[in-house]
Amino acid sequence: MTDDEMPSTLPPWLNTGFDWEGVVAAAAAFLMALLLGWLWAPLFWIGFVLAIVALLGARWSKRSPPDLADAILAPCDGVVVSVAPAEAPHDLHMGTSRSTRVRIASGPAATNKLYSPIHGGIGSLNVEPGDPSVPFATRPDENGLAVANVIFESQDDQVGVRFLTGGLGPRLEFNVAQGDVVRSGRVLGTRRLGGWCDVYVPEAAGLAVWPGQTLVGGETVIGRFSVDTVDADFETVAETDVEFSAPHEDEAEDDRAPLIEERAEPDAIDELFEEDDYPEPDQVEQSDDPAVIFARIREASRKHGESD
Repeated sequence: MTDDEMPSTLPPWLNTGFDWEGVVAAAAAFLMALLLGWLWAPLFWIGFVLAIVALLGARWSKRSPPDLADAILAPCDGVVVSVAPAEAPHDLHMGTSRSTRVRIASGPAATNKLYSPIHGGIGSLNVEPGDPSVPFATRPDENGLAVANVIFESQDDQVGVRFLTGGLGPRLEFNVAQGDVVRSGRVLGTRRLGGWCDVYVPEAAGLAVWPGQTLVGGETVIGRFSVDTVDADFETVAETDVEFSAPHEDEAEDDRAPLIEERAEPDAIDELFEEDDYPEPDQVEQSDDPAVIFARIREASRKHGESD
């Protein structure tokens, strides 16, 4: 059982934490800040800023993925920049070129975990290290960025994800490999200090995301597979229920026929009661209440028994 599969021991209101290596780096930077400040006071702030940056890069948050088999989840925290038809990059090796791209921008303060968008297997995973001279990902098409291309496959469906970040330091790390089977919302790896994320989904998938929307990685549903199939199945079930629950018109008439004949035949009642046992219409108050009618029949039966 991996760390992300283990039940959380944190209280519900505290679902965030820091990677230990980031905490150690932040402590080292703070000690360096103290030493620099002892030499010259303004230098303290250089080490202090480095300590804050180390903590930002180490911050993570516990997530609770929705239990939806056909859902497409956001693979990282961030804000949607655009949703538009786009051709998948050659590096992704997707089986179809007709897809929709959801571009997500993540700030340096975003949590550092990356998540699987769907249930399925990892078809391919390749990471390209970036240029150390490009520390920040200011544009998604900038040269020198660290890039990770991941293909997720589930039966006939594919989702391609392209993670981008700055090239300075160990910014992109993964704890899965090609061929692994993952569930949606599982932690795949770490991307420190934000960057960009392009999600390529099939054109036929139903998307429920718009530019400017804030996404929570591993939780926010950005689309669904098999929307048409689900609707078709629902209609089929509905039609089946109606077909089997409603009896055929001829069968219904055949079932009612013996009952109507039995009610229409008075011989059974005449054998129990003689003509004198029936009260005259002007002697009793007419009523349609079944309880009153039943009481009359019981009284008539009792009288008939006493006379015998």
